[in-house]
Amino acid sequence: MKTKNFLRIVLMMMMLVSLLGASVSVQAKGLSAEIVIRSTTFWDATFNGNVNANLFERWSLQLTENSAFSVTVTTTGGDLTPTIRLLNSSGAEIAQAVGSLSTAFLNTSQTAGSYFIQIQPDTGGGSYSMEIRRTDNPSTDPHAAVMFNPAVIFIDETSQGSVMLNNVPLAGYASAEFTCSYDPSLISITNITQAGLFGNDPVVILNGPTNGSFLFAIAGSNGQRAIQSGTVFTFTATGLVAGDASLNCVVRVSAGGALTTIPFTTASLTVREPFGILEGRVIANKPVTVELIDSIGTTTTTTDANGNFSFTAPAGTYLVRATAPGFLPAEGDPVLFPGETTTMQTISLISGDIDGNGVIDQFDAMTIGMNYNGSNVPVADLNNDGIINILDLEILALNYRANGALNWPVLPSG
Repeated sequence: MKTKNFLRIVLMMMMLVSLLGASVSVQAKGLSAEIVIRSTTFWDATFNGNVNANLFERWSLQLTENSAFSVTVTTTGGDLTPTIRLLNSSGAEIAQAVGSLSTAFLNTSQTAGSYFIQIQPDTGGGSYSMEIRRTDNPSTDPHAAVMFNPAVIFIDETSQGSVMLNNVPLAGYASAEFTCSYDPSLISITNITQAGLFGNDPVVILNGPTNGSFLFAIAGSNGQRAIQSGTVFTFTATGLVAGDASLNCVVRVSAGGALTTIPFTTASLTVREPFGILEGRVIANKPVTVELIDSIGTTTTTTDANGNFSFTAPAGTYLVRATAPGFLPAEGDPVLFPGETTTMQTISLISGDIDGNGVIDQFDAMTIGMNYNGSNVPVADLNNDGIINILDLEILALNYRANGALNWPVLPSG
């Protein structure tokens, strides 16, 4: 008789939960934006692009000396309200300007080095034009510099390096000598080729590259000279391992018969792993399994005591799924980029799906009733206090009729 009375109580609880509960669908997914890398080439120029919520554009910018400059982005089509983000070579934000209607303006001053100008929508999407203007008075003293294009590569990819003479005096140079060094564990340098600044058929000496150094010397033949600023020689740099590489040169020039040392401005070439990192935190009072799924297969890990997890995987688009016994799952669609970390938003799983069928309903409540005041079915112990009772039914009632996978978005960058 006591058993019958108990079952009647459980059934009444289930009916009450049914009356109070409403159907709550939590299934949805988000997609992070793809980032396209593009290159700027010179000051006081206009570049064109197109962005939307799923596509950002990141323009590489190399400064061969300390520079003040402005970036103006103007919408030329669509309903784009643009945002400009200035990033360092590692992708960390330095400055930002959010557009007012169809125009965004950023004014900044930076030291010599490698940067990115990322254009993305604040709202809307469409085509744009970008103007980059030098706003300070550049140095008029002769100096040399190196530029890498692109400034960021992945292991086994290549970048073209250009070594330049700037502010060449009116009398010109009869010859120039470059004694250069680099880290041979990070990059290899090949294809060192003169670029025509010293006229046709110059006389060239090249010693190396060997063990991370080389000597490049050039003299104009038959009285030819370098009479304007420009590229002296180019080379190919190949990424070997992840890191920030640079080329450093001691430069000596001659107007005829005597050598003078001039300053040299180096630049960084960032070499990245062809893998991305996915990390995040999942909150539940039970162990959580996280799966990273693509067309090739599934990689699985478990969260630590604080709910944190991390994957290292090839660049690409994935399905990430978090599950725990007695909880509805969470799903998202992260995109991993080489050498970058993608972070999922911290998420709390919804408790009550005891039978694991993707919906919190009367069958889950029935499992609590059938194991009331017991502990032999841990999945029904929703509050994880060691006993199955009315407190677990309270938790189930809060989430009653919830179904499907909880949307798990990527944490916005920046």
